[in-house]
Amino acid sequence: MPLATLTHLEKTFGRRLLFAGLNLNVYRGERVGLIGDNGSGKTSLFRALVGELAPDAGTASVRKGARVGYLTQDPVFDPANSVLDEAELAFAQLHDLAHRMRGLEHDMADAAGDELERILNQYQVAQHEFELAGGYAWRHKLEATLLGIGLAESIWEQNVQTLSGGQRSRLALAKLLISEPDLLLLDEPTNHLDLAAIDWLEKYLVDFSGAVLLISHDRYLLDRLSTRIAWLSGGKIQSFDGNYSSYVSQRQLLELSQQRAYDKQREDIEKQKEFIRRFGAGQRSKEAKGREKRLNRLLKSDQLIQSVSGDKSIHLSLQTQKRAGDQVLDVAELTKSYGDKTLWRDAHFHVRRGERIGVIGPNGSGKTTLLEVLLGRRDAEAGRVRWGANLTLGYYDQNLDDLDESLTVFEQAAQGRSCPVQEIRDVLGSLLLGGTAADKYISMLSGGERARVRLAELLLDRPNVLLLDEPTNHLDIASREALEQTLAQFSGTILCVSHDRYFLDKTVGRLLVLDPPAVMDFSGNYSKWTASQTAATRASKIPPAPAKPVSRPAPAVAAPKKTPKCNPYTRPFGRLGTEELEKRITETEIALAECQSLLGDAEAYRDPAKSATLQAEYETCAQRLRQLEEEYFFREH
Repeated sequence: MPLATLTHLEKTFGRRLLFAGLNLNVYRGERVGLIGDNGSGKTSLFRALVGELAPDAGTASVRKGARVGYLTQDPVFDPANSVLDEAELAFAQLHDLAHRMRGLEHDMADAAGDELERILNQYQVAQHEFELAGGYAWRHKLEATLLGIGLAESIWEQNVQTLSGGQRSRLALAKLLISEPDLLLLDEPTNHLDLAAIDWLEKYLVDFSGAVLLISHDRYLLDRLSTRIAWLSGGKIQSFDGNYSSYVSQRQLLELSQQRAYDKQREDIEKQKEFIRRFGAGQRSKEAKGREKRLNRLLKSDQLIQSVSGDKSIHLSLQTQKRAGDQVLDVAELTKSYGDKTLWRDAHFHVRRGERIGVIGPNGSGKTTLLEVLLGRRDAEAGRVRWGANLTLGYYDQNLDDLDESLTVFEQAAQGRSCPVQEIRDVLGSLLLGGTAADKYISMLSGGERARVRLAELLLDRPNVLLLDEPTNHLDIASREALEQTLAQFSGTILCVSHDRYFLDKTVGRLLVLDPPAVMDFSGNYSKWTASQTAATRASKIPPAPAKPVSRPAPAVAAPKKTPKCNPYTRPFGRLGTEELEKRITETEIALAECQSLLGDAEAYRDPAKSATLQAEYETCAQRLRQLEEEYFFREH
């Protein structure tokens, strides 16, 4: 029985048909990637499933009793909450108990005598209820999820109103994962996540026991995660078993078959039209009229095959105005800090004409700042940035801050450029911004349309060096593929910040990996980089071979190097088997709960020595549990 069902779903907005007899089933254990062009109705489909959008016809239903978790692109939080408070709302009952216990802990600090005993008794009751509801295991899961999704412990007590847009998105995703619903509806979950957090999310969703319906333009994620791809186009859905790469192969075969059928049908239609023209009058006029009626019925029916090439997609052609010199950029001893945090120290790299370089690293490592320092928009504390000769730089800002909200699309593209009017309109048309779309104001555009306006400006400027900051943000899959094809034919130099791993694999052949305060230079694309990291990790886990016996004294040798951290023999519980590890975790959790119970007894505080001993025992158990859980988490991930 499916967890979610869409049956003959129909919906129109004004004259626009959104869904036309749409059908879809989602079963437990499936991970369905929902793809389609921007504006095709993917988010509206989610809203129909959760009851926020009423269809004109058909039904959208979720199995009775199934819990649904919906990740929206604009999460709403209680402005009075801290990050931890908001995350705890995933378990409302446990959140109330945890909040109450924290309040009682604060009250105990200022209480004495009978008042302290009364508060301790209240704390004991709340703690018992908390334990019965599985509170301590839940707390560990909450903290592991927050850390995994990229929310550091240093911001857990921070008010949610002070969070950045990216931090808000990560908090909303963490809340959803913590609650473990039966059906996850994820709308662009990797937005604002760095590569480490995306990798963590992939592993989590692969092990998730419920069903996942995922809207994403991240083809790398769809490749590694999806068991089925649902393609939304023309108000209907077509399903393809397998991941994204499998979908591409299947769709190519489907479109080839459809185009052949279209060509054959068009050829037959032209033959019928020719017969009708030739024999419309005369002895065969009756036959001609019969053919004309059948042809008219065909042209008005759903049996008329559409051409595959009729789909709207952007077309890019990026030409350079002049040839750059062989030496494009030289960076030496570059250092940049913000307060006490050093982003990079003594960074150095060299860029030659025609190179395609990706810049990767965790959020906050200074990727965008690096581009801005290279462009002279920000200052560095030390170092040298030297650009070569005959260069025309083109910069794509991920925030699209250079666009003037008061201008129309055409005025923005023409501003400061001496290009002929027709050339500007041709470029805008190639990006689906021609006709009346060129007269829309920038303030009225969607994120995807704004991105295409900025791309149009780059096409008109014809730079020979491109500095791109997250150029695939806001673009649907078809537009990303068009951009990749364009950059593949670009004869200039590219320096690109991106979290789009599929894009990095297709576009770059070298990486600058930011790991503050270091900048590593790697020859290869993203997949080669991850393969090298995996190989290094595996090699570090292999224990050293035992030394062979010798018949004579060995010569003096240097002190042995420090064993890598990931060697199991260097970790506190690295030698334990998995079963023994799980047993130790259970025993330690029981011991910790007993300590907490004793500490909640008012009698414990009447004897300072006993209280100190219990507190020390509690801290020892807590530390041991952390080490055991870290070991278990290390093995699982």
